[in-house]
Amino acid sequence: MSVLSVCEWLQNLPWASGIKHSTWQFPVIESVHSLALGVMLWPAALLDLRLLGVTMRRRPVSQVAEQFLPWVWTGFIVMISTGTMLFAAEAVKCYNSPFFRTKVVLLGVAGLNALIFHKTVFQSLDTWDKATPTPWRARLAGASSLAVWIGVVAMGRALAYA
Repeated sequence: MSVLSVCEWLQNLPWASGIKHSTWQFPVIESVHSLALGVMLWPAALLDLRLLGVTMRRRPVSQVAEQFLPWVWTGFIVMISTGTMLFAAEAVKCYNSPFFRTKVVLLGVAGLNALIFHKTVFQSLDTWDKATPTPWRARLAGASSLAVWIGVVAMGRALAYA
């Protein structure tokens, strides 16, 4: 069974087809997806900017993370849930789109960046929490995160208009 045939099967499931052909379901889900993206990205960007030393330099990274990470995770969960529904409704279009494929790769890179950061640099946070500048690996993680999420958003917008 090919990936394309799985996408065709998924897109033709009654609930996925219902989303695609409904007057209101697709736009409502897409709106919730966009709002969740904002709920996730603004706090993530602020944390990344703190890692870069651009903003909130007087606040310990631990405080910024404690304040913003719950918002990041909440937005991410809603974004992935709604994104899965949108994908199912247009699975064949997504499969054929280089923008979607790039977006998925970038999402993987974003996840890998966060995982590596939290399993390495963040583990020693107590030694550099108030440091200015933050360690170069923390700055690299923040810069990478910003760049990758800009790419995810750009690919999502390109997909919508392709």
